Amino acid sequence: MVINLERLPESRFEWIFSNGFRPMFVLVSLQALLALGAWLGFWAGWLPVPEQLPQPLLWHGHEMLFGFVGAAIGGFLLAAVANWTGRKPVSGLPLVLLALCWLLARVVAFWGGGWPPAVNALGAVAYWLLLACLFGRELILANNRRNLKVLVIIGAFALLSLAFHLHWLPGLDVLHLSLVLILVLLTLIGGRITPAFTRNWLKRTSGDESPMPALFGPVDITAAALTPLAGVVWVFWPQQWPTALLLLGAGLAQLIRLIRWRGWLTRSEPLLLVLHLGYGWLAVGLLLLAGSSAGLWLASASVHALTVGAMGGMIMAVAARAALGHTGRELKAGPLLTLAFITLHLAALVRVGAAVVPAVMMQLIVISGLLWLFAFGCFAWRYLPILLGPSVSFSERLKTQKKN
Repeated sequence: MVINLERLPESRFEWIFSNGFRPMFVLVSLQALLALGAWLGFWAGWLPVPEQLPQPLLWHGHEMLFGFVGAAIGGFLLAAVANWTGRKPVSGLPLVLLALCWLLARVVAFWGGGWPPAVNALGAVAYWLLLACLFGRELILANNRRNLKVLVIIGAFALLSLAFHLHWLPGLDVLHLSLVLILVLLTLIGGRITPAFTRNWLKRTSGDESPMPALFGPVDITAAALTPLAGVVWVFWPQQWPTALLLLGAGLAQLIRLIRWRGWLTRSEPLLLVLHLGYGWLAVGLLLLAGSSAGLWLASASVHALTVGAMGGMIMAVAARAALGHTGRELKAGPLLTLAFITLHLAALVRVGAAVVPAVMMQLIVISGLLWLFAFGCFAWRYLPILLGPSVSFSERLKTQKKN
């Protein structure tokens, strides 16, 4: 018998800051609702645009990439590093400071229009620097050198944040580079967890007789290499045929990679199927980006396939799975979360359609935004009590297993 002598949190505050995924995924949910809701209000004319937001489009892109995705990256990495190192999760005051730094960056993004660029840059980059310190400390203390490369990605986000606020590059170029960096993360993390979770589930439900996802090989290497290369070329030379060909190659490599994972076999398990769907939007988005580079349709179709579909879909899937698993709950989606998944991917489809069919663009953008808000509203309703409350005790888990 193993006796757990570790002290459990004694208050709701201690529970919330007991693991990085808790406060950061709460912020992910709130950012998905508040930032997108505000942008939809500004864009549709339902809300007046504040004077400190001279370029609402840049604010919208910045807050979805650095705010929404930034919180998701922090929550995922701090939860994952405890598993990778075997150490206790980062908790307490460091997490409080990290959440405050994230909030400070949101204040800078919304109210800092008239502030000195250096002040804005310092406020925005503090989150990424603290995240790098917390994450890197855990790896160094555990002598885990394999995952030190993740620090390079965190550092790249910090540099891009500085570039945005200090105007080293045009704001839209910085946002597009940030999107490419997120695609690299989706390729690396999605390429690790999606086939692994699928393989484990198939072995558990079907035994070794079921066909398994393909192992890492040349196709995966090609997809991982072409995606950032094609993405960076697209940022600086978006309307060139060589760019279109590179994006076409990256999209096809990602599509072949996805097919090799046999995602259709997971159709009875929504919590797993949505990982494949989210990754599928990555392939579709790159192929659409190739078409926009060739002048076939607007680039916003591909950008929103990558952001709403791939980025939003993967974040919701990973956050839902992590919240259940790390709090001792059964890995089951349930009706409300399944509805959230369906609505989110429908939002991506409608948003892509808005760019392809300009005649009804405004109506479709509004519909897509409302679908996004409904999806994350369902997610928040289901998961905020889990993220803000205690984990399921070991004894309760045993009782549930005996009943099943």
